[in-house]
Amino acid sequence: MTVRPGTSTSETSQTDAPGTRQRRPADRRRLIVDAAAKAFSDGGYHAVRLDDIAEAVGISAPALYRHFPNKYALFAETTSALARSLRSALDAVDTDGDDELRALLVAITAASFQNRRKGGLYRWESRYLEPADLAIVRDVVVHQHRRVRAAARRLRPDLGDADANLIAAAMTSVAASPTTHRASLPAREVTTLIPDAALNLLDVDLPGPVQPAAPGVHGLAPAAKREIILTEAINLFASRGFRDVTIEDIAHAADLPASGVYRHFPSKVAILEAAFWRATDRVTSAISDALAASTTPHEAILGMIRRYVQLTCSTTDLISVYETEIGHATPEARAALRNQQRITVEEWATWVSRERENLSITHARFLVHAALNVVTDLSRLQPQPSPERIEALSARILLGGNG
Repeated sequence: MTVRPGTSTSETSQTDAPGTRQRRPADRRRLIVDAAAKAFSDGGYHAVRLDDIAEAVGISAPALYRHFPNKYALFAETTSALARSLRSALDAVDTDGDDELRALLVAITAASFQNRRKGGLYRWESRYLEPADLAIVRDVVVHQHRRVRAAARRLRPDLGDADANLIAAAMTSVAASPTTHRASLPAREVTTLIPDAALNLLDVDLPGPVQPAAPGVHGLAPAAKREIILTEAINLFASRGFRDVTIEDIAHAADLPASGVYRHFPSKVAILEAAFWRATDRVTSAISDALAASTTPHEAILGMIRRYVQLTCSTTDLISVYETEIGHATPEARAALRNQQRITVEEWATWVSRERENLSITHARFLVHAALNVVTDLSRLQPQPSPERIEALSARILLGGNG
């Protein structure tokens, strides 16, 4: 089913409850879409109930169904509306002049910051949107990339295709990074700091592209049953999505009966949360190792970047599951994981602000989120860029002219 923007309905008095007649707000449909976008972004597609959205808007469920026949129709409309908003921001930027690239990056950053409560929608698009609806979103994403790449090449005509594509992807990731966190900063500062960091990537000295390594031996599989279960579950969650994987699927992949899985994990959610903590623990360990091997803030930042990039590039399934399935964890686990993420970002930001003495810790947090987002986004590209190329871009974001 392809969802198109709905036609307007009469705004005369409607009955939302027996015996009650009230005037329907003129922008009710927009209010529903806005509430749904925030709910889907925070909790994921399957975790959200239409009754919850209706309650957030202050209407009854039957009133919501007058606008959207089912949850998918509402989900498709929210993603389409977000894509149209970004397209409008891009189209408002003139296509000529030396300021086009900066203007595009400012427009993307402003749209991202304005819609940061809804940005998680992009994490769910490829898994849950039907092809025609997905095409609407993908068209805007491709258009955005092409405009940024073309504007970058006008300023640097020497950029080859591979470098231009990688730098454009990194710039866009930086500009979109405000949707990935809730750090506080005035909008006017965000729309200066983040575009500046993105624009600073234009003259990064990138290592040359390398051919992807031929498939080789990936090492030995773990022998412990708990580790086998966790490994196979992560693979299944990454490829099929948490909701569509059963305990029986995990048991079959681990060559165990279902009872064998339950001896190690009480539920599928417990397996998912164990995967989340596995990712979190590895990041924490990488930071500790980098600091232990460093004697200056500059060395610490480069060491953390190198280890984080290596970790992300080598465990893309684990990182992908963390990014896309967090909504299925219990509220208590989500709160604990997000608290640990804040501690991690604060550690990075502290060393960045020590290296760049003119940079406040608040600004450093935004740059750390931008750099981490770039690592995550670029590691998912096909073919995956070499770790050295990703490191060069993320280091420039954090170190600026100190790199």
